[in-house]
Amino acid sequence: MNRLILLLLPVLFFLSCDSSRKLASSGDDGQISFGILHINDVYEIAPLEGGKVGGMARVAQLYNDLKEKGEPLLFVHAGDFLNPSLLGNLKYEGSRIKGAQMIEVMNACGIDVVAFGNHEFDLDQEELQARMNESDFAWIGTSVRLMENGEPVPFYKEQNGYRTECDDVYFWNIQDADGTKIKVGLFSSTVASNPRDYVHYFDPFQSAIDASENLAKDCDMVLGLTHLNMVQDLKLAGMVENVPVLMGGHDHDNIIERVGETTVSKADANAKTAYYYHFTYNTKTEKWTFKPELINITDGMDEDPKVAALVDKWQNIQDEVISEVVPDPYQVVYQTDIPLDGREKSIRNMQTNMGEMINNAMKAAAKKELDAAFFNSGSIRIDDQIVGDIVAVDIFRVLPFGGSMVEVDMTGELLIQILKAGKENKGTGGYLQIMDLKEMNGVWHIKDAPIQPDEVYHVAFTDFLLTGYENRLDFMTPDNPGYKMIDQPEDASDLRFDIRKMWIEYMLSL
Repeated sequence: MNRLILLLLPVLFFLSCDSSRKLASSGDDGQISFGILHINDVYEIAPLEGGKVGGMARVAQLYNDLKEKGEPLLFVHAGDFLNPSLLGNLKYEGSRIKGAQMIEVMNACGIDVVAFGNHEFDLDQEELQARMNESDFAWIGTSVRLMENGEPVPFYKEQNGYRTECDDVYFWNIQDADGTKIKVGLFSSTVASNPRDYVHYFDPFQSAIDASENLAKDCDMVLGLTHLNMVQDLKLAGMVENVPVLMGGHDHDNIIERVGETTVSKADANAKTAYYYHFTYNTKTEKWTFKPELINITDGMDEDPKVAALVDKWQNIQDEVISEVVPDPYQVVYQTDIPLDGREKSIRNMQTNMGEMINNAMKAAAKKELDAAFFNSGSIRIDDQIVGDIVAVDIFRVLPFGGSMVEVDMTGELLIQILKAGKENKGTGGYLQIMDLKEMNGVWHIKDAPIQPDEVYHVAFTDFLLTGYENRLDFMTPDNPGYKMIDQPEDASDLRFDIRKMWIEYMLSL
């Protein structure tokens, strides 16, 4: 008898460890509820608009509050967090911060998994690797690879002497109080808009489709964590099957659309909002329900004390550096009810009111009357709009690299060459924001007069363009014979020395 019991024990153990699609115990009701908190495109750790909106300490407290529901909860970020930001471009302890503040804060917030955004690849390879090594969360690299020795290989973390490759997908095994178990799988997809020598992009659609189909073989539910533009997300939504939601990024305004059975949703950039999704899944019927909720992150919310302390630490570093240029980083310098548009999708494709105002500031600061002014839109790194009470630190957020304004006398021939190249740069940081310049019927004009190739014009632009590093504008170096005079400020007492201070002074004069 005892021998019979011993022989049956392995069988009984096997039956008790049935798959997650079947009832785990007599107490298992086959129904499980769980939640996901989703943010995207967060570059700023502190609240914005005078403290009224956003703030990672508030998001962290929201996450804490949601956990108190007692249901399984996942915290995800749909990409773009390492760049651009003012803090990331400041020097601290001898080197640029380059997203270290974001990693420290995101770790403290409890984020579980992220997708690669295109702005993660703004960093050099060594900088990105350092940030990945510092992170406590998982990175999904479904459609991106690291180029190593000429071959695409998975990105990786190197921690405590061990190299751990990033997976193409993420598995979330969850169980509720009565024993119901399911496995949720996540795939990602990243827009191939930031070509770098060390990055290889797979097709964002086929890689996502393949991953979702493979996940469906092992998982009860498959979800997407994407960093694509909305048109691409909607296209992908129509191509995948049995995916309740694509939790997206890249676009900076909250949006929700549906294609067939798949919802595409994105929160506002810089944690002005967050999405919370409440799911239920029935293991008996394999049916799910899904409820999205957009949550405003405002000054009416509590802050997580631990995260708030980290934010304060980094803000103090930021303020110390900015105070070297302006005495009061939080002085209100301008007020507007009309948002000043510094979004990349705008400023790199058309004239915006932000570009116009910066050019007007150059005109006001010029030593001689200008015929025209321009600057490369890539100088603007905020990828957002600013509105309401604008403080000095907002200007540094817009123009983190600083730089000075130069005045030149140049031939019309050179000016036309520059304007043609700037037009060809549409969609990139080399697209020019211009003042008193326009193209009519294929002919470039200063105000209403056609530019004459042999005439000399007094023009202002930012000193970065003199380096020749801008796309298609490599001919703008000081040795170009088209320059007849170059006046470049050399002293900090010259208002033109720092374009940010120059813009602040202009705003204060309005």
